[in-house]
Amino acid sequence: MRNRSKKIAAAVGCTLLVVGIGLYGWRAYYYSDKFFAGTKINQVECAGLTAEQAEELIRSKVEDYQIQIEFRDDVTEEIAGTDIDYKYVSDQGVEKLINAQNPLFWIKGVFAQEEYRINEDITFDAKKLEEKVKELKSMQEDAQTAPEDAYVTFEKDEFVIVDETYGTKIDTEKMQEAVSQAVSGKSETLSVEEAKAYVMPVYTKDSELVLRQQEQLNELAKVSVTYQLPTGEKVFDGDNLRKWLDVDEEGNYSRDDEKFKNKIKNYVKKLAKKVDTVGKERPFHTTSGLDVTVEGGNYGWKIDQGSEIEKLTENIEKQEIVSREPEYSSEEKYTENNGLGTTYIEVNLTEQHLYYYKDNEMVLDTPLVSGRMTRDRFTPPGVYFLTYKTTDRVLRGAPGADGQPSYEAHVNFWMPFNRGIGLHDASWRGTYGGTIYKYSGSHGCINLPYKKAKAIYKMIDEDTPIICVYNDGYSFN
Repeated sequence: MRNRSKKIAAAVGCTLLVVGIGLYGWRAYYYSDKFFAGTKINQVECAGLTAEQAEELIRSKVEDYQIQIEFRDDVTEEIAGTDIDYKYVSDQGVEKLINAQNPLFWIKGVFAQEEYRINEDITFDAKKLEEKVKELKSMQEDAQTAPEDAYVTFEKDEFVIVDETYGTKIDTEKMQEAVSQAVSGKSETLSVEEAKAYVMPVYTKDSELVLRQQEQLNELAKVSVTYQLPTGEKVFDGDNLRKWLDVDEEGNYSRDDEKFKNKIKNYVKKLAKKVDTVGKERPFHTTSGLDVTVEGGNYGWKIDQGSEIEKLTENIEKQEIVSREPEYSSEEKYTENNGLGTTYIEVNLTEQHLYYYKDNEMVLDTPLVSGRMTRDRFTPPGVYFLTYKTTDRVLRGAPGADGQPSYEAHVNFWMPFNRGIGLHDASWRGTYGGTIYKYSGSHGCINLPYKKAKAIYKMIDEDTPIICVYNDGYSFN
C-alpha cells in the first residue's frame, strides 16, 4: 500500500513538472515578439507590446509636443508641434531592444522593472516655426516697449540717476535662433529672459559713464531758480544748465565761460520776452462801451535784463536753490482788469474826455484837450505810470534858433506820465472837448479845467494807471 502511494505521488509530481515546463515555455513563446512585464522605454509602459506597438506609443507621446515660451510680465504663449509638422523619427532603437531580449528570461520581468532610453529623433518645418514665432502676440510691434537707458536728471536740489528700464522689445534674430534650438532639443519651455533675446539698455545705473556724468554735473550745474512770474512759476535748474555745457566724445562735461555768459544773456532775454508787458497790446473796455486794444506806454512788467543777468550768474556760481521774482525795472500793480486794476484814469483821446475810476466806480469825469494831431504834437496812446506830481510849475517848449523856448506856460498842477507829457490845468483855455485838439491842441499834454485838475491832483498817486486810448485809431492833419 505504501509503495502504491509513492508511485501516485511521483506521477503527480511528474505531471506538475511537465505542466510547469509547458507553461513557462508558452510564456517564453508569448514574449518572443513582445516586451517583458515591467519594461519601460523612455518612461512609456511597454509591457506586453510588440516593437511596432511600442514604437507607435512612443511616437504619439513624442508628437504630442508643445513649447511654452515665457515672456516678461508673466506672459506665456505656446507653439504646438502640430503647427510646425513636429515628427518623431525612429532610429530602430525599439527594434534593437526587443531583438536583444531573450524570451527564456521572461520571468525576471515579474520580479523587477527594466527601464531603457533610446534616441527620440525629431524633425519639424523650420519655415513654419519661424512664421509661428512671428505670429506670437508678444512679437508684435505694438506689444513691445523699447528699453530706456539710465540717465542723469536734476531733482529738487541735485543731479540723480534715473534707473534704466528694460521694456519688452525683442531681438527678432536672437529670438528665432533661441526657439529653433529649444524645439530641436525637444525643450518644452523657453524663457526669453534666459535666452537673452530681449533688447537691453546700453547704459545702466551702474555704468561708468552715467556715474561720471552725475559727478560732473553736480560740480558744474547744480542750481535751481524757481521764478515767481505773473503767469505762474518757471523753473530754471540743472537740466537747463546742462544744455549749456560742452560734451566730448567720451561723454565728459565741461564749461566754456564765454559761451556760458552768452547763454545766460540769451536766457534772460527770452525770459523778458515772455514776461514783459510794457508797451504790448492790452485789451481795454472803454467807458462808452467799446472793446479796444491799447498799445504803447511805460506801464507793465519789464525785467531789468542787466540786473537779472548778474543775479542769475550769482545763483549759478553759488549753486543756490532759490525761489524768487526776476529783477524788474517796472511792475504791474494789479492782476484784475488785464493788469489795470479797479482804480485808473481813462483818457479817451477820441472822445476828448477823461474818466477817473476808484474801485470800479467813476468818481470824476471832465472834457479835455489833448495834443494837436500832427506827428510832433499828438498825444501817443498807451498805458502809463505817473512819473511824479508837483504844483506851481512853468512848462517850457524846446528852444528855437534864438535859444528861447518855443513856449512857456505856468500851471498849478503838474502830473507828468510820458516824459514831457502830463496832466495839468490850462487856465488860458475857455473851452474843452469836441474837436479843438485837431486844430488847436496842446504839444501833447492833457489840458484840463482848473477845478478838475486840482481834484485829480489830490487823488492820483503812482499806483494809478493812466490809459490813453483812441477808440478807432488816429490819423494826422
